[in-house]
Amino acid sequence: MSVAWSRRVESERLRSDGEWWVLLVTDGLRVEFPPELYRDRGQAERECDRWAHLLSARDREPIERPFEGRWQIGDQWVRLVYSFLPEEGSEIWAGTYWGRDGSPEPEAALFADAVDARAWAREPPAGGRPIESHETRWSVFARYEVRGGEAEAEVHECKIVSGLVAPQPQESRALTVYGFEVSEGLIPQGPDLFASESGRDQMLRQFLEHEMTNRDWQSFVMATAAGNYVEGELPPDWRESWDRTRAVEWLLGFGFISDGDDFEVRSFDASVDDR
Repeated sequence: MSVAWSRRVESERLRSDGEWWVLLVTDGLRVEFPPELYRDRGQAERECDRWAHLLSARDREPIERPFEGRWQIGDQWVRLVYSFLPEEGSEIWAGTYWGRDGSPEPEAALFADAVDARAWAREPPAGGRPIESHETRWSVFARYEVRGGEAEAEVHECKIVSGLVAPQPQESRALTVYGFEVSEGLIPQGPDLFASESGRDQMLRQFLEHEMTNRDWQSFVMATAAGNYVEGELPPDWRESWDRTRAVEWLLGFGFISDGDDFEVRSFDASVDDR
C-alpha cells in the first residue's frame, strides 16, 4: 500500500497501545481469510508459521521464505505487516491496496470504524475508474482501472488476537470459551477460540459464507442433515425455496457441519480455569 493511502508511523498522535502486527493470508493479491491482529510480534510470527504449515500440508506445496515477514506456499502467501491505529473502537478493519503487478509492497491500513473503512475501499485512486466491486457484511473489495493497468483495494473486519497478559494471583473461577475447528482431508487447522458465543457464531458465519463461494451450499445442507440425523426435518421444497444465505442460517444451528466430502467444521464450548 502506498504512502498516500496510510498515515505514517512518525505521527505525533500515535501511542504504543495503538501498535499492531497484522497477519494476512492471501491467494495471489486477494485476502483469503479474515486478517488477524496481534500485539506481540513473536506471537504473530508463530501464528504465521502455523498458517504456513497448515497451507503446505493442505496444498502439498513447500514453504518458501523470500524475506522477513513473508511465507510463500505455492500461490498463497502469509504476510506479517506492522501497522497502527491511534484511536481504537469496538471493531478494527484492515485495508490493503496494490496494483495487479503486486506493487507497491502492501502495508495494512487500520480503521476503527466500518464506515471509514468502506469509504476508503470505495474511493477510486487519482485518475482511477471503478471496474467492479463486491461487498459483504464484513468486507469490501473494489477493482479500478488506473494508468498502466489495474489496482485493487479491499477492507476486512479483523479477528483480534491480543497479546497474552500475565495473570494476577486471584481466586480460581471457571470461564467458558467458545470455538470451532475446521478440518479438511483429515488435517485439522487448529481451533479458533472466542470469549462469547455470539463472537464465535459471527466468525463462523463469515467463514461459511466464504467457503460457499467455492462449494455447493446444497451439499452442505444434505451432508449436515445426514450427519446430525435430521434429514426428515428439512422442508420438502428446501432446494427450491432456500438460497445460500438461508442455508448458512440453518447450518449455524448445528455443532457438526460437513459438505459430504472431507470438509468438516465442529463447534464447541468448554469450561476452563482462569488462573
